[in-house]
Amino acid sequence: MSESVDLAPEVITALWALREAGEVPLRCNKGPMRTAIAAAVRALNDDTLGPKVRPWDLSALRRRAAELGEVTGAVAVYLDREKLIAQLSPGRERVVLRGVGDAWRLVRFLDAAEVTEEVRLAPETTREITLAEFSPDAVLTALGVAKPDDVDLDIESEDLGMGETQTRYRYLFTDNGRSVLAEEVTSEIFDGATPSSRYLRGVLIDGGRGTLVTASRDGAVLTQG
Repeated sequence: MSESVDLAPEVITALWALREAGEVPLRCNKGPMRTAIAAAVRALNDDTLGPKVRPWDLSALRRRAAELGEVTGAVAVYLDREKLIAQLSPGRERVVLRGVGDAWRLVRFLDAAEVTEEVRLAPETTREITLAEFSPDAVLTALGVAKPDDVDLDIESEDLGMGETQTRYRYLFTDNGRSVLAEEVTSEIFDGATPSSRYLRGVLIDGGRGTLVTASRDGAVLTQG
């Protein structure tokens, strides 16, 4: 797919301007831009957006992707340090990607009336937090949500094969129109040698905004966007 991703002359000019102004983020080089746009196109075509975008962006992206038909190529048409805009083929729809570290993350489709040079992205912040305990209840506290009395902890276990079992301990409910998920995921391989792994995940979606909590043995992070 990378061979079907082109860079418009305006993007090449913007890249040279960044280089002349000083250090260029790795993500703004030609290879990472082409790779990110190609990955976005594959995710739109294959409906594999889930792991690649923020949870609060997923519904709108899927809805627009379902209307597209197959995307056969793309052209990067705008670049600055924080955002990359690509035009899809054959329908000429535009998507915007946010700069994240050395990579890019797909955010949303642009409306037809939006002027490319004037596109603004909602701010996104990430910070480390401390959880009171390693549990879905602690995730709810971090999200600032109280669990309704009639919501019980759901437990699902799945055999992944090769002796590995994954178990999810999950709360899933709506709160004043907001979607809330808090879960602990445990993976165990019953070979007598491999230690089990555990992580926590919490998601609050409120329209097009949201909060994400992720935690492992190494610590916990809260992202708001």
